[in-house]
Amino acid sequence: MPAEDEKDEVHGIERHHEYNFRYNRRLACFSNAVSCITYSTDGQYLVSGTGSGDVKVWDTTAYAEAAKLKGSRAGMQREEPRALVISPSQRWLVACYSSVLQIFQCGPPWKLEQAFPATDPGTKELLEWCCVAFSPMAEVDHPAGHAGQDNHLAAFSTSHLCVLDYSGGWCQESSRRTRSLMQSARPTSLAYTACGWWMICGFGDGQLQIWNAFSLTLEKTLSAHTASVNSLTASPRAAQYESRIVSCGTDQTLRVWHTSTWLLEQHIHELRCDLRGVRHCTFSCSGKWLVSVAAELSVWRVCLTQRQTMVLQLHQRLEAVCGTEGLRTAAFCAGNDAIAVGSQDGVLGLWTKYDGLPPDPAVPPGSACGAKASPGTSSETAGPAAPTQLPRPMQRITPQGVKPLPKPGQP
Repeated sequence: MPAEDEKDEVHGIERHHEYNFRYNRRLACFSNAVSCITYSTDGQYLVSGTGSGDVKVWDTTAYAEAAKLKGSRAGMQREEPRALVISPSQRWLVACYSSVLQIFQCGPPWKLEQAFPATDPGTKELLEWCCVAFSPMAEVDHPAGHAGQDNHLAAFSTSHLCVLDYSGGWCQESSRRTRSLMQSARPTSLAYTACGWWMICGFGDGQLQIWNAFSLTLEKTLSAHTASVNSLTASPRAAQYESRIVSCGTDQTLRVWHTSTWLLEQHIHELRCDLRGVRHCTFSCSGKWLVSVAAELSVWRVCLTQRQTMVLQLHQRLEAVCGTEGLRTAAFCAGNDAIAVGSQDGVLGLWTKYDGLPPDPAVPPGSACGAKASPGTSSETAGPAAPTQLPRPMQRITPQGVKPLPKPGQP
């Protein structure tokens, strides 16, 4: 008889994974690193933040600049946005800076609605905002007649958790609840589970804290990584499986957590890393794909075994052609699963999806790489075989701009 773990393997590639991703274009080149990017819920807008402090909005129908939002200035120094998040009903855009949370209307004219400085609620001492996230529950919208469920924005500072209730609008007197972190390490990332019941915060010492989103009580602490947690992503509400959280860190690993038991389902050691480890990870809007950002982009198939255990299988390696100083962040577009990628040297690039499997798949169809995922013990290595490296096309500089070199035999 086959062993128990062999019975639970994932075999073959599902039809919804029979695609490949290719580099499409360079959208922009900034003078500072692209620190964070996000797509709007309907995929109409791409929002990017850079080290200049400003936030740019792009219309995805032609990827043309739609708006430029002035960022925070701490004295004479510009602040880099640490996170960009959009509310579930796409009414609000929040830019998280270390000194202030800026609330913009998520649509023309992209008006600055309110700003919340980072201060201690008791002593009024200046703090730093670290990470921010909207509750995924349906929003209350009184002018539009939407009853909804709640309107909550959670933000972690260096010493406190703060939850703002904006159902009555944004103002300095908005209802807020705060809790002390009692934690010496700095918060690095924040995510809500798809159900909206739990908030998960990653810290610089590798720990994950699970907070009850309603009572604001700390329910559990996980020793998730051996170094800083760089990013957290929650499976979307549209996913056809139970809620999961994926974390990645400087220790060069990705880890999958089941939110019902908070047990480790899969532990992946990513080989294509530098000293910064795995910098970012995010699910697609359907929950069928996950992309991780390290020295290269890695696209993962989200699969389920017969026992409904989630397994990430390496689907395709994407060379970092849109930046020479390393990649930093990425985001999936709703609808067409295009991937926007920001680099350390300020390049914003775009990868798009095409029919058919990758020409040189990182993991052959039917491979069970990463399929054996026993809680807390699985440690699989991703992609031992590298895809064929294709030479990058050379270019020539002319008075009319940059042009490709002529093919052999052409003048």
